[in-house]
Amino acid sequence: MASKSKRAKLNPQNNNTKIFMYWAASVFIIKIAIIFRIEGINTGYGSGAYFVDGAWLGADGENYLTGYFALLKDGIFSADSILNYWPAGYPLLILFLSFFGKSWVLTTLSIFQSIVFSYAAYFFATELSKTRLRKFAHISLIIILLNPTLSLNSMVVGYESLTASGFLICLALIIKSFVVREEIKFVKYLIINSFVFSFLAFVQPRLILSGLIIQIIWIIIWKGARAGALLVALSIAITLFFPATLIYRNNKATGLTSISTNLGVTMNIGAGDKATGGYMVKDFGVPCDLSGSTVDQDNKRIRCVLEWYLANPNKAAKLFFNKSIYFWSPWYGPEANGTMARNPWLTISPLKSISTTPDGINLIYGGFGKFISWLWLLGGLALLFYGYITLWVQNSLERVIGNISMIAISTNWLVTLISIGDHRFRIPIMGLSLFLQAIGLKTLLRGGKPAMVDGPTLR
Repeated sequence: MASKSKRAKLNPQNNNTKIFMYWAASVFIIKIAIIFRIEGINTGYGSGAYFVDGAWLGADGENYLTGYFALLKDGIFSADSILNYWPAGYPLLILFLSFFGKSWVLTTLSIFQSIVFSYAAYFFATELSKTRLRKFAHISLIIILLNPTLSLNSMVVGYESLTASGFLICLALIIKSFVVREEIKFVKYLIINSFVFSFLAFVQPRLILSGLIIQIIWIIIWKGARAGALLVALSIAITLFFPATLIYRNNKATGLTSISTNLGVTMNIGAGDKATGGYMVKDFGVPCDLSGSTVDQDNKRIRCVLEWYLANPNKAAKLFFNKSIYFWSPWYGPEANGTMARNPWLTISPLKSISTTPDGINLIYGGFGKFISWLWLLGGLALLFYGYITLWVQNSLERVIGNISMIAISTNWLVTLISIGDHRFRIPIMGLSLFLQAIGLKTLLRGGKPAMVDGPTLR
């Protein structure tokens, strides 16, 4: 009988799976301890105000809670305007979780999001370890699980953590389909992925674009354009299902046929002759003749902004550059730009502590601080693209993994270009960007030689 060490060498996959599970479970247990120490949030809504424990407020936390309490009071077809202006998907999720107890609903939310995050990281690393990228699985798992901003956001009232987890799960299922190489299982994974992307679009509609493109490309790689036409139709139908329920809810509640009415407003803030590409309180926007219903006005703003970009290519290019910088900017410091002031990481960040004194402020926001901020921004982008190129040149399953990751990243980046530059908008794709950066970092440390092993290919 072989010894335990020999059996582990003969079956490294089982050994890796256990290690990944221990890492994911350990991080989750630590989070449970943190969740039950988070002080209550004062809901502050009239006579029914009370404290809710177990989660930190995100940038849009109050809006989601306002929507949740409107649903709690009036039912799922509440006519409260905030459920039309902001997508109602995330408040509906909180409403569903409140069935386990309204007084600890945010504790339930944090636990749910933390379970999904740990599982997503574990599942992704496990499937990656079955490919020729096995030696990158450990570092990818650790970097994703221990990234303070990404990991702590699973205890925040906001869609970002769930969507970041969803992208990891979807890429893991795509990898799994090429490892298993069974037609029936491919269809099964495709249907599951379609529902996952549908849920992601339910809590954040702008992710519809990423989901549809990824699913279509995956099907074409597997089946070809003609043979996969029926599966494309099926996938699109499933992906649009949950977002369509939001349109139905809004129409039933108020007669408005839309998921939300804030897209045109946000696009308008990021456009115009005096716009910076980021958030502004005045001197932003483009001229637009508004009339009709709220939905009509939102659609007209969208059209006006797009027409302005086409008519002003030089100004548009400058704004696109600014928004790109904001999208990839650090969470704190002189180049930070966006709505991450409530980032839980900042409560313990050494940079935040240093900037509490005049000398510290000069250090962080002076020339040295600006140099470090730009080094962090450009260095992160360089590692990301280096990691992607490392996968691209393999010309096999690794290229598919890199392409899917980059599609998710670039489509979210693209949406930012036509709306507002905000570093918070990159959190949904942080798991994938950290993965590519891990590939780039480890390959760079090996002198440009990727740590490839034997494994499945597309052939």
